[in-house]
Amino acid sequence: MTARRLPGPVSGLDGSMRVPGSKSLTNRALIAAAAAGGGRITGPLDCDDTRRLAAALDRAGWPVGWGDDITIGPRGPATGARLDLGGSGTGSRLILGLLACTPGSFTVDGSPRLRERPMAPLLEALRELGAVVTDRDGFLPVEIAGRRLAGGRVGLRPEVSSQFVSSLLLAAPLMAGGLDLEVVGPVPSRPYLDLTARVLEAFGGVVTHDGDRRWRVAPGGLRPADYRVEGDWSAAAFPAAAAAVAGGSVTVGPLALDSRQGDRALCDILARAGVGVEAGVGTVRFTGPAVRPFDADLAATPDLFPALIVVAAAAPAGSILTGLDHLKHKESDRLSVMVANLTRIGVIVERGAATVRIVRGLARGPGGEVTVGASDDHRIAMAMAVAGLASGGLVLDDDRCVGKSFPGFWRAWEDLVGGGRRPA
Repeated sequence: MTARRLPGPVSGLDGSMRVPGSKSLTNRALIAAAAAGGGRITGPLDCDDTRRLAAALDRAGWPVGWGDDITIGPRGPATGARLDLGGSGTGSRLILGLLACTPGSFTVDGSPRLRERPMAPLLEALRELGAVVTDRDGFLPVEIAGRRLAGGRVGLRPEVSSQFVSSLLLAAPLMAGGLDLEVVGPVPSRPYLDLTARVLEAFGGVVTHDGDRRWRVAPGGLRPADYRVEGDWSAAAFPAAAAAVAGGSVTVGPLALDSRQGDRALCDILARAGVGVEAGVGTVRFTGPAVRPFDADLAATPDLFPALIVVAAAAPAGSILTGLDHLKHKESDRLSVMVANLTRIGVIVERGAATVRIVRGLARGPGGEVTVGASDDHRIAMAMAVAGLASGGLVLDDDRCVGKSFPGFWRAWEDLVGGGRRPA
């Protein structure tokens, strides 16, 4: 672990931050290109998670070249591959569906934390479709005897992750009869299914759905395509939150203003807190600080939680965040970790099973040196950098985990906050 002293307190920001490509779209495009037998991905996110997935595909037989772009070729012979996805929940779940439909034998495994993250609903649905998979009571490692599946109708209860649905949708064109998927129960992080459908369509897939409940993917396979990745709205949350906490203006891009990424809801939520939100050409300018409490239901956008609870703590007390049921299944138990970190620096949080309310916010200005924990979670680490702008003197116990989604974050962060004002 590498500890880092976080800059702050800082006010009156005046700068910009360039965000990387979307991790969600890069991972989906990697799977779709493999299913299509080839493709090129332009503007991908180059981070630990996407590199892990690319390496797993290469080991499973798809030749992957990674320069400025990613190229994927037709699959060659490979069997008995053991695939280490590290800490990538998205990559591990998405590749399980693909491998179940691909002739060969594979073992999918990952870090100790990834072995704790649920896989059971996806594995049960794959078995119902005829897949041969062996697992550890619904968790990794998973052994797969891949073969072409007949497809057809299947039910799935997503429970903790929409990634289970996405995995089946991305694999569906490889099934002889396509897929008729009935989703039972609530769908966490629903906007990610729209991203999956968009990626499939870019590679020639035909996807239809009736609301959230019935998804159909036509048989017939995908075709190689060139796919360009949008900027990541999840990463944009942190520089936007910096303006909301420290005041001043921060311009963030490149961002697709018509994106189907759910985390674009960031703009509406911050506007309710009194933050100015001004769209430019491929950029958004955020002008703070947040001047009023706000309510936000994050059931569809859980990755916004770490940044937004810091904004809520810096705004006048009373903000309420809801829809937090599934945060314990992320890279860390994000609800518990963020509440513990903020409590350590003086915030009083009233916590329910899936809600938080800010009772007393951040004390602004220099304080005593306090160490806060990242819990090996990239979004926790970046959120605590935002918190340090109001309540300085923070030391983050481990800064390396940002490489999971934003490898250049610390340099970009220092460039951004270096132009702010420090208290005399």
